[in-house]
Amino acid sequence: MTPNLPRIRRLLEAPVPTRPQWAPGGARLVYTVARADTEANRTASELWMLDAQRLRAHKLCGGLPGADPQVTWAPDGARLAYLESDAETKRVVVVGVDGPRRQIDLADAPHGSVAAHPFYRTCAWSPAGDRLLYAAHDPSPDEPPDPVVDPRNDGDELGEVERIRLWVLDLDGASPPRPVTSAAWHSGAGVWTPDGRAVVFVSNRSGREESAVSNLTQPFALWRAELADGAERLLTAGPGALVAPACAADGQRIAFLAAPRLGGPHAHNMELTAADAAGGGRRSLTAGLDRSVDPQTRPVEAPGGAWVAAVQDGMRNTLVRARPDRPPQLLAHALPHASLPDVDLASGAIACVTQSAAAPPEIELLAPDGRSRWRSAHHGVESAAQARIWTLRRGDGTAIESLALEPANQPPRGVILWPHGGPHSRTAQEYRPETEAAVRHGFAVVQPNFRGSSGYGRDFLLADHLDLGGADYADCLAALDAWLQDTGRRQMPQYVTGVSYGGYLTAWAVGHTRRFAAAAAVNAVVNVESFFAQTDIPSWVVWEFGGSPLERRALVRQRSPVQHLASAVTPTLVLHSAADRRVPLAQGLELHAALRAAGAPTMFVRYPREPHRIAEPAHRADVIARTLAWFFDHAPP
Repeated sequence: MTPNLPRIRRLLEAPVPTRPQWAPGGARLVYTVARADTEANRTASELWMLDAQRLRAHKLCGGLPGADPQVTWAPDGARLAYLESDAETKRVVVVGVDGPRRQIDLADAPHGSVAAHPFYRTCAWSPAGDRLLYAAHDPSPDEPPDPVVDPRNDGDELGEVERIRLWVLDLDGASPPRPVTSAAWHSGAGVWTPDGRAVVFVSNRSGREESAVSNLTQPFALWRAELADGAERLLTAGPGALVAPACAADGQRIAFLAAPRLGGPHAHNMELTAADAAGGGRRSLTAGLDRSVDPQTRPVEAPGGAWVAAVQDGMRNTLVRARPDRPPQLLAHALPHASLPDVDLASGAIACVTQSAAAPPEIELLAPDGRSRWRSAHHGVESAAQARIWTLRRGDGTAIESLALEPANQPPRGVILWPHGGPHSRTAQEYRPETEAAVRHGFAVVQPNFRGSSGYGRDFLLADHLDLGGADYADCLAALDAWLQDTGRRQMPQYVTGVSYGGYLTAWAVGHTRRFAAAAAVNAVVNVESFFAQTDIPSWVVWEFGGSPLERRALVRQRSPVQHLASAVTPTLVLHSAADRRVPLAQGLELHAALRAAGAPTMFVRYPREPHRIAEPAHRADVIARTLAWFFDHAPP
């Protein structure tokens, strides 16, 4: 059987709404809708407006670059601004809600490209409506350094030479943008203070700068920069990373996400934390939950001195309303996964993105108690999957929650074990085109949240420490076996695939069992010893294995999948990003070489330009189609 590429492309090209934002004073809501074009290999977005009284939405404009453009409301509620930046264009676009449009060219601005990474990116209209705050790289040198002395191994597409800084543009266009943060450090995620005199932002100025954004063991702190004289001062820091600041409208309070400690795994139980405007009087608002606030979601102010954020609770993403004088309140929204909330301070209404494993993401408008008032209908693709979640208690008492998807109207042709990355990530109740495509091609998919996954508390997060490829791998097989037994399909062909640490577990499986008919490893860690010297997060090795390869060589080698492939027979497809700094290309080449040496059927595919997360629409379609084709070609007779 050949994968249906047009069907896969349609899944990837379905519109994806995201990032709702209330207009000042409520009444209207703006959000973006991304549309991928696999043929042109690009993604553009539209800007949509919702009348929150009449519950009617209309498209304001289109052609915004990328899948998640930076958009901000003007204080008057009559205009919006967004940034355009690519190889040929660099400008600010101001759009009136009634149609007028203005462009401010930044081609001659004294900075490089606009920072697009979600951790640092910034786009915020000043309280007076006369300036725009945004994050951009320092300009690239006319001549790249040659030789390059001691480059920073930043990864995350942030660059090794050009710093990310916060810049302010006077919207009258009379003067060029000026930097408001130091050239010595990466700084971003900036927000204005309500008086417009300063900005609060995130920066790591400790001298420990390993992977600037994807490592919450790093000592990120909150800083304040004065617009009048450029003076910067530390607002609050430690003991762990502080990220995602927000300022209350009264100018007296701030909120942010805080890691309770420095060091440990690269994910923490992030706590919603409040402080006064000077950074004092800090208090965690969610510490008693033993769950992490979603680090991708900035806290937003709500009426009554409260803050709203999203909490990772098992496979759910549950909105929480928290304030210093009472326990946090979990909101009872209908769909299990809510993210990117924004709150209307006048009414308390919440706008967010909601979804489930079988319900694509849409914008939803919730009453203050979580009841649904309206949900958009942009995606237009009805899932073909039937979802089931169950909990398996292992022999040592550990409870493992898993998600299974299977075709709703026919028995599956095979089952794919699909472990997540990290390992301190999770499978959430999110709609994923990749798994939807697998189901539409007749496969069931089993996704276990093995020990080490986030969303289940600190003890569970640490439960795989010093044991990668051990109990977590056994959890995956146990979840798969439970599904096979519960469905009466013990003889069904089994396959395995995963990305990053999911790729590690895939390669580990290939070296330890012959039960899988075929495997596909994407951007997989396979040789931990060499990975330590190649990756932008060497502290991942130090934490997970208790030391560097020099200190823990026996364990590092024993738990490296490449050491166990001499007798491998499973046909294994190896897919790898050419520009991956997290898991560099050499890891995929080592896996492919070891499989060839063992005589196992294998193929190596390299994706140009791609970092750790394969994002170009044409490449995403190819990964799905190629993986399914590999499974079809190696199905048992």
